[in-house]
Amino acid sequence: MEFFLIKQIKIIVFFFTFSILLFSFVPSSYAHLEYSSSGGVMSGKYFSFIGFEPRNPIPKEPASIVFSIQDKDGNDIYDIETMVEIYNANMEKRLFYEPWIKRSIGDFEIPFVFEEKGTYQIVLSISEQNNPKEHVVVPRQMPSSSSNCDCVRVLFNVSVSENWSYIWNSLMVVVVVLPFAVFGYAMWNNYKNKNSKLEKYELVRYSIMFLAFAGGIIHLTIYIDHTTTRIEYGMFLLLAAISQIGFGVLFLATLLSDSTQKEFRILRRRNAIIYLFGLIGSIVLLGLYLYAITFPPPFSPENHPEHIDIAGIAAKILEISLIGMIVYVMYQENKRNKSH
Repeated sequence: MEFFLIKQIKIIVFFFTFSILLFSFVPSSYAHLEYSSSGGVMSGKYFSFIGFEPRNPIPKEPASIVFSIQDKDGNDIYDIETMVEIYNANMEKRLFYEPWIKRSIGDFEIPFVFEEKGTYQIVLSISEQNNPKEHVVVPRQMPSSSSNCDCVRVLFNVSVSENWSYIWNSLMVVVVVLPFAVFGYAMWNNYKNKNSKLEKYELVRYSIMFLAFAGGIIHLTIYIDHTTTRIEYGMFLLLAAISQIGFGVLFLATLLSDSTQKEFRILRRRNAIIYLFGLIGSIVLLGLYLYAITFPPPFSPENHPEHIDIAGIAAKILEISLIGMIVYVMYQENKRNKSH
């Protein structure tokens, strides 16, 4: 019994350390930005990122728009000129204009107040030529067009809402507490009801639950960044995070079933439904990601595939691991069912 408890404590410590490292590592995927980034856009030879301080701008409150211009290898760009314009959603009115400015480095920020909630179009123009500051660029029907300009223009779609910050803060509290609470409860319950060493099969089941939580955490760390591109993208990632965490909680039922359920057939049917929910969901998320990095996603304001980043790679590794482990557990349980 003492050996079993020590074994479980080691597993808790391992997964706790793994999750903390994962959680702290994911936001650093855009190393040149200190604040949240909504993703990078490749145009010409420049790779441009946009971020915000605070992380989620609120209407009628001061904010900073943070830019980072890099080359295709992620290196800083030096001695360039930039021009920034901000248009309303239908691009009929220019709300902000900063003329050409010579910058020693491609990392800079601009203060701005978003007066209303909704969608804004931010146009970043980049040039290595000497453009006179007095040269005023008039608004264009197509703000992203670089005609009559020896420059590269990048268009960012930004969605501003009043509630995203509150949703984010609340979910982060839940994410920190929930996984370890349910995992610790499962461990304690098994400690009270079992007097044997932890089998490989059971260890894999614990791993499935924790991988589901870890995948949900990653999607929670990036969903708010994608709302600045399109609110629908942020809502989808939020739904994916809730589904993965929900699957982890449901999977807790399968971990406790041996000691809390006696009806074998009902138990087997319920477990199969939970396994299929996690399996199909992971396959769908993996397939959608592969599509998004190969083709422009549906409703995308930018006609190019999604940029491959560390957060996406980490999430897909977890989902591939989940798929393999769920298949393994289903195979093992099928063997056990036949023995009954």
